[in-house]
Amino acid sequence: MKRAAILAGVIVIEIVLAFVLVPSTDHARIETTDFLNFYVGATIVREGNGRTLYQAETQQLVLQFILGRRVTEYYLHPPFEAAALVPLSYLRIERAFVVWTLLNAALLGLLPILLWDCVSLVARRPYLGLLGFAFPPVLACLTLGQDSILMLFFITAAYLLVVKKRDFAAGLVLALATVKFQIVLILALLLLVSRKFRLIIGFIAGCAVLGLASVMVTGSSEIIEYFRFVRRFDLHNGYGNVNPASMMNWRGLFAGLGWADNLRFYSTIGSVILVALGIVSSRWIRSTKNLALGFSLYLAIALAASPYNYFQDATILLLSIFLVMDLVVRGQMEAVRGKLAALCCVLMFVWPVVLLIFGGHYFWNSRIYLVFPVIICFIGVLAAELYSQSASLPIAAVQ
Repeated sequence: MKRAAILAGVIVIEIVLAFVLVPSTDHARIETTDFLNFYVGATIVREGNGRTLYQAETQQLVLQFILGRRVTEYYLHPPFEAAALVPLSYLRIERAFVVWTLLNAALLGLLPILLWDCVSLVARRPYLGLLGFAFPPVLACLTLGQDSILMLFFITAAYLLVVKKRDFAAGLVLALATVKFQIVLILALLLLVSRKFRLIIGFIAGCAVLGLASVMVTGSSEIIEYFRFVRRFDLHNGYGNVNPASMMNWRGLFAGLGWADNLRFYSTIGSVILVALGIVSSRWIRSTKNLALGFSLYLAIALAASPYNYFQDATILLLSIFLVMDLVVRGQMEAVRGKLAALCCVLMFVWPVVLLIFGGHYFWNSRIYLVFPVIICFIGVLAAELYSQSASLPIAAVQ
């Protein structure tokens, strides 16, 4: 009955959104979204030009046709995602954006059904699963037409399969989240050191299938060109369009504070430290068998240690927030650390709004990089709790 109510709620949300979006979406509005780049990539593949997908000239021709002017924005995601989005390219870009937004809103609305069997808090109060619609990174994702909600959905589905002890299937699903591989590969590494071998085998198999699909789109030689294209884009700060201060990582924090000298070097050191913490924590996770706490920590580290992400990518932390709050409510975290963890969860909802109100009109000019210290505190609290739980076990259990 509750699941039927969730489905009914999703349908209502979709209808309301459709009535709001269809008349209010204009061409000028779409030009400022990231969906424009997805649409360009899909259009190039649909027209049979996949082999030149990662050539700036090819993308510029399509962009100029859509916008009527030259801009320096590019499709940077893997070829298989461009192929998956081809159906949207048959629609006018304004209608395609509406369909894309409705799809993402539906996935977000269905999240409580995925969480039902792995988060007791949501199972008891399914409406709490809809809090995602109030999570600032999610709102940024929907506004910009990004695909981070897709990542959240796949990662949540993978976690549910792990809970059900279907690790190989979990790995296959997790591979779908490689639309932003720079984040997911760190998560996969941490799961590997946690000895989730069947999951990693499934992940590799899934990546192999997606890799084959990508080769079919662009050709084998262009796969190498894809990574070169992304690398050049990043090194040149996106030819003027990358704003490091909007990132949720060390690079974003240092750039926001004005520490431009040796930015990449110090950011890399910070990321290595976070990954090392995750590797050290893997022993505590195995000894305590606290999957919820461990996965929450790994997911937060994967985002924070990623060399390239943006505020909307913090959408994936919604899963960590649900898992941790469930542990807090059930009293499965030490009182002080539980309160600190809960405070971090609340701040991830509230702090970006405060920054937006007092810092600027949009999240990218509102000192949004100051959300990153909250994520670091969140990581620290989770690691400390895992260490404490592991230390309290008998030596034989730890070994």
